[in-house]
Amino acid sequence: MLRFSEINVTDRCCLCGSADDLTGEHKIKATTLRSLFGNETMMIGHFNGTSRPRLAQSATSKAVHFRVRLCGPCNSTRTQAADVEFARFDDLARRLQCEGADPASAFDDPRYAVGSAAYLNVFRYLAKLLACHIAEVGGPRLRALTDFALSRSDMNVVRLSINADPDFQRWFEATGDPQFAGHGGLGIDFSRSTRRPKAIYTSLSHGPLRYRFSVAFGFGVALALRLLHPEFYQRSLASFEAALGVERGSNLT
Repeated sequence: MLRFSEINVTDRCCLCGSADDLTGEHKIKATTLRSLFGNETMMIGHFNGTSRPRLAQSATSKAVHFRVRLCGPCNSTRTQAADVEFARFDDLARRLQCEGADPASAFDDPRYAVGSAAYLNVFRYLAKLLACHIAEVGGPRLRALTDFALSRSDMNVVRLSINADPDFQRWFEATGDPQFAGHGGLGIDFSRSTRRPKAIYTSLSHGPLRYRFSVAFGFGVALALRLLHPEFYQRSLASFEAALGVERGSNLT
């Protein structure tokens, strides 16, 4: 149980824990933002009618970086192959979607045979993003997730689905603007009957294409999360129950 996770500390790498040569990490790749927005000014926000969008001057703006840090080696040599491979996969998936095909059929390409280096690198990139999202909200460093992201393990713990983003469709219908990108923040799925955490998830949207990815866990890891990281567990449970209350309310009307 004690080896499953480590506490993330401010000003330490959220993948390996090093305090040296700290750098930033994009929530959405700068190259992807450039391909979607070109050199135009970007606005960042929830666009929910209540919060005020912020201005981002460019794809390299700190506004599109995680607040948590990665060390230089983790953000370059240790994860560079995954960064490059995911960009290649994303180009293929977006092209397939544009042609009217299922973007998930990108995995039918022989390059992405299950267990191949290219296949694992697509998931390693998503593992890095998920680890950053967890650290961003004060969650622990999940060793199975970070070891996989850093190629210290070939055990793929990331679940992935690829589909059309309904938020993009609503945005496009309201504005006519096809320039769109986003991430889903962090969510934790709990059992409704036992209140046991079951999975941590997020999403990434590139135009109309959405990646939804997560890490799931069993009873032992859930218990460790509750005992070793009680503040994170309680805040997550409170958010889940608040969302459940809203859901119940909507079902009654």
